[in-house]
Amino acid sequence: MSFSAELPEGIRSRLLQAGFFQRSGARFYNSMFKRLNDGTEIAIFDYSCKASKGRNYYFSVFWAYCEDLRLPHFRLHPEVPLFHDIAKAFGMQDINFENHPDFSRRYLLRGEDEAKIRLRFHPSFLNFLEQHPPCYAEGFGPQLVIWRDYPPPVTPEKMADWLRFGEEWVQRLRLHRV
Repeated sequence: MSFSAELPEGIRSRLLQAGFFQRSGARFYNSMFKRLNDGTEIAIFDYSCKASKGRNYYFSVFWAYCEDLRLPHFRLHPEVPLFHDIAKAFGMQDINFENHPDFSRRYLLRGEDEAKIRLRFHPSFLNFLEQHPPCYAEGFGPQLVIWRDYPPPVTPEKMADWLRFGEEWVQRLRLHRV
């Protein structure tokens, strides 16, 4: 992988054009990038931003650009029981899976096309997610972004595991050519 202190502009532009990471004061740094033999581009990087009241947030991010993904727009977040229960009472969407109650209890999954999202979050993918610590993810078209809000971000010693985790997502979500 190639290392850069800043995120390459091409990746940054794709992220911003797709509507990912649009907070003011956002900073992308400590990036590693590679292109796989099949044309898939992947990167891991750190991201920070300021929220209201000046608090800083730090994330470790996995990003993939793969034409075979063709993802329906979705957002996945760890479930925050009280907050999300109140929001759901007021109509907030949460796609649950009857045969995967652990996933449904741990995650809030939302998106515009529930039927297509359900096809992509197939049983073996849900099993995979249930076996790992909760994370955040968003997908749309050829792009997939996964992040964790570790304090601190993923350490260099854990970077290879983080990369394998993201690559596993891509493999499980991609559309295979017939």
